[in-house]
This record gives sequence, C-alpha cells and structure tokens, in this order.
Amino acid sequence: MRIARHTIWIARPREAVFDFFTDFSQASRWRQYVVSMAPIDSRPLGVGSRLRLDMEVMGHRQSFDLEVLAFERPSLWRHRTAESDFKGHVEYRFETEGAGTRVTMTMAARPATLYGWLALPIMALSRNKPYVEQLPRLKGAMEGAGAL
Repeated sequence: MRIARHTIWIARPREAVFDFFTDFSQASRWRQYVVSMAPIDSRPLGVGSRLRLDMEVMGHRQSFDLEVLAFERPSLWRHRTAESDFKGHVEYRFETEGAGTRVTMTMAARPATLYGWLALPIMALSRNKPYVEQLPRLKGAMEGAGAL
C-alpha cells in the first residue's frame, strides 16, 4: 500500500542531486528529525549496505538501522527500516527534467502483524506529514544561498 508520494524539481543535474542525497554528512540539513546518518561498515555504498540513523523527535533520541534495497546511481535509491509491524520501503527516483532533476519520493508499507493492520490507517495519515517538507528542504539545501 502506498502511504505517501511527493515530488519536486531541483535546479541541479541529476548526478549532483543524487551525490548530495548520498552524502550522509549533509543529511541533517534536509532530512527532518535526523541528527546523524552514516554507513555501519566500510564497504562501498550499494544494495545491502546498512546505515545507522540517529533521530530526535519531540526531545527523544532514537537510533535505528536502515538497509539499502536498490542503488542505481544516479537514478534510484530504495531502503527499508527494521519495523516489526510493517514491511515496506522508502524509494527516491531521480529523473532529468529540463535543466534540472525531478525527485520523487514514495513510501509503501503493508502490515505484518495484527497491530500493523489496526495501525495502518493511522500510519497512513500521520507518516505523510513529516515527509511533506523533506523534498522542499532538499531543494533548499541544494539551491539556497551558500548551497554547493
């Protein structure tokens, strides 16, 4: 089930957008709630890579890992997190459009437990909200004053 889909146009070449997206030292500039994001191991970034994500939400710090499911530079990134009640992924597509790049983020999830089935409608409503600003923040980080 698709939970959310957002898209935005960024006035930068696709390779530059993808490279900025995968520069995890920049993650806190545009990813809401992210304090830090870094690969767990030293292997080259690609399918199967795992990353540690530290977030702060409402004064509470949380850490979790995500796994890269698809990595096709400069066009596709897909990852999943270790949620026990849902199976799904977050996907970003990067497509050349005119003199810039169209970035589309899609979140999909399906319940894996009874709680997941009961919580899915609430998740669908609430998960969309934090991500509404994510792509505009990515655009601002890349196009704003002092950007790249």
